[in-house]
Amino acid sequence: MTADLFRLEPIRGRFGDRAAQLFCYAALALVIVFLAALLLLILSEALPALSDPRALFGDWAPAADPPRFGFAHAMISTLMATALALLLAVPIGFGIGLFAAEIAPLWMRGLLRPGLELLAGVPSVVYGFLGYVTLVQWLERHGGMATGESLLVAALILAVMTLPFLAGASAEAFAAVPRALVEAAYAAGVTRFHVARRILAPAALPGLFAAVALGLARAIGETLAVLLLAGNSTSTPTSYLDRGQPLTALIATELPEAGVGSGKYHALYAAGLALLLVAVATNMLIWRLKARALSHDR
Repeated sequence: MTADLFRLEPIRGRFGDRAAQLFCYAALALVIVFLAALLLLILSEALPALSDPRALFGDWAPAADPPRFGFAHAMISTLMATALALLLAVPIGFGIGLFAAEIAPLWMRGLLRPGLELLAGVPSVVYGFLGYVTLVQWLERHGGMATGESLLVAALILAVMTLPFLAGASAEAFAAVPRALVEAAYAAGVTRFHVARRILAPAALPGLFAAVALGLARAIGETLAVLLLAGNSTSTPTSYLDRGQPLTALIATELPEAGVGSGKYHALYAAGLALLLVAVATNMLIWRLKARALSHDR
């Protein structure tokens, strides 16, 4: 009887491993099929607008005769707001992550991790509302602006919204560095700044790039907060104090009024395709820089 049990356990183990493997393959195939279907849908609906690509880089004037559906202003607004948000959030997020993983005492680490997770789960409408009643009102009263809605306010709130993701992911990356490397560096008598710059940062580099990609996805895809704060203007912005309309705000504002099959309908799908391409291209650039940095370290 005992011998039969020993013979059955490896068989059951092999069947369990095989079933888990098939389940993972099926889940991966489902995700690939879903993404491919989504891309085909967006591309098929955007094709009529892509027949004249130059028109898409003009201005947005759906009430003109003939109507114009260019979204160059939205592309510029998206890039400006996202770039400033990441420029502000990345160094602060990395600093918070390093503090949470290496410098903070144990009792504070126990508070920082749940706090970052709680901030990451706050709805975007709450961030947008807080930005509207604080930054927008302050710029109207003390900034000499007719309206405080601007790309600057939208970028600042986007930086705050992406900060928990950047800080949490970078903290995990710093915490994953083998302690033997850190303790050996401290035993050699080097400073904490030297350990952070020459030991922790290079070892945590893959995780830091992943944190930037996560923050980018959060910033570039945000809709409601930028819709409330950017000003929703179809004019092309020339500075961060101007009002703007990122691609997500353009789609959210105009799609409910676009008739299916109309020129505006297809142009908005083209705007969604442009947003997708910008996100993919930026992520590819991040991973390219990551590969170059890792090859340089080797």
